[in-house]
Amino acid sequence: MTRARIISAWTALLGFALALRVGLAVGSPNIFYPDEIFQTLEPAHRLAFGYGAISWEWRLGIRSWVFPTFLAGVMRATAWLGSASAGYLLGTTIVLSLISLVTVWFGYAWAKRASGTAAAIIAALACAFFFGLVYFAPKALNEVVAAHVLLPGLYLGVYGERLGERKRLFLAGMLCALAACLRLQLLPALLFAMVYFCYPRWRERIPAVAAGAAVPVLVFGAVDWFTWSYPWQSFIRYFEANVVEGPGKLFPVQPWYWYLLILVVLLGPAVFLLFHGARRSPFLAIFCAIVVVSHSVIPHKEIRFLYPILAPAITLAAIGIVDLMHEIKHGFEVFDNPRWVVAIGVAFLALSSALLAAQCADWYRTRWGDGAFDRLSREPAVCGVGIYRVMWSESGGYTHLHRNVPIIPEESAGQIAKDAPSINALIAPAASPDLPAGFAQSECWQGVCLYERPGKCTSPAADAELNAYLRRIQQ
Repeated sequence: MTRARIISAWTALLGFALALRVGLAVGSPNIFYPDEIFQTLEPAHRLAFGYGAISWEWRLGIRSWVFPTFLAGVMRATAWLGSASAGYLLGTTIVLSLISLVTVWFGYAWAKRASGTAAAIIAALACAFFFGLVYFAPKALNEVVAAHVLLPGLYLGVYGERLGERKRLFLAGMLCALAACLRLQLLPALLFAMVYFCYPRWRERIPAVAAGAAVPVLVFGAVDWFTWSYPWQSFIRYFEANVVEGPGKLFPVQPWYWYLLILVVLLGPAVFLLFHGARRSPFLAIFCAIVVVSHSVIPHKEIRFLYPILAPAITLAAIGIVDLMHEIKHGFEVFDNPRWVVAIGVAFLALSSALLAAQCADWYRTRWGDGAFDRLSREPAVCGVGIYRVMWSESGGYTHLHRNVPIIPEESAGQIAKDAPSINALIAPAASPDLPAGFAQSECWQGVCLYERPGKCTSPAADAELNAYLRRIQQ
């Protein structure tokens, strides 16, 4: 294949992958989990525009400002793409989706080195369209960005000979440490990876890996020192909140084997190919296993926490299906044809992706938080927003509202009557007979509706606004 055709093929594939990611996010806007707003985009909005909700993690200083600072820059740079909140939300979606394209490159590059061209093509195509990768790519979640950072780190640590040993190990150490700084729970697996990079020539390789790893660690420490009280404060307090104090006090917990079930959900039938892929690439399989095991001992479990192994697992599945067809090709001439091998492999992984998309259809339905608040961001007359009988954490915050007006969580019908002069927009369930007079239903999302009234607002009580409410309930 000529160089021009290779460039055209890669451009088409990456363009297809980007279109899927941005298209799904824009066509079906949704909030999968409050952390993608209140741990990243909301503090970024405060940096970029001067106001936002402050959750308990930010009051206690257990989050680093590094990632929100990056997002704040994206917000300021892309606000021109649309009116109100639409511009910078599209901008962050595009930027995060562009970063996520590293999964396509990783699938191809790793599978080619481990198994050959057929596996590489299957892995690249699967990483381009697989539902879990497409859905989570634009999400401003630490574990998602950490995954996209660590993939080139893993590749350079094992296969990046063209750069020269010192340079590739320095970059591998830097990228792996950056992933660990973004997502501390990845540390056991990343320590294993960096030890593997150095074996067996410890003396020559450890200095390069350690020097690379020191760069993000020192940057995060310096940022914490500048923005909080002392170096690495966010790491220490995060560990205290999630391990010393116990996550069960703050979050729901799951049994130790829960992630094994989630792997079946995320990969579908492709999960049965991991063993075959592991035979060709044991390092990648061990890395994934360490991530699963180390996360399994932590009681607080969520589907999104396994995102960092999704692209490696799909790559292993692509390697595995080629290996499996190679084993059974005797008597089946079709398996001697590389094109048929690629077609069968891609079809199998496409089926696995479709099953995941079908059973997780609720993931990409528009919720009231982005639906109502995105709409209100385009209405200049809004001067106060009430939230009644719905979770504040589902609201989308000022990230989606993008109006420097009070958000007031209403705790009772009596409080709504008291606060009615201070709000002219109200979010409440569709069946809400006790709303004040003058509020008319405008639009609904999955049983939650926006009610609006004409007119202006009076100033609310100081302790009624969202940030005062969050301090009061310690959230």
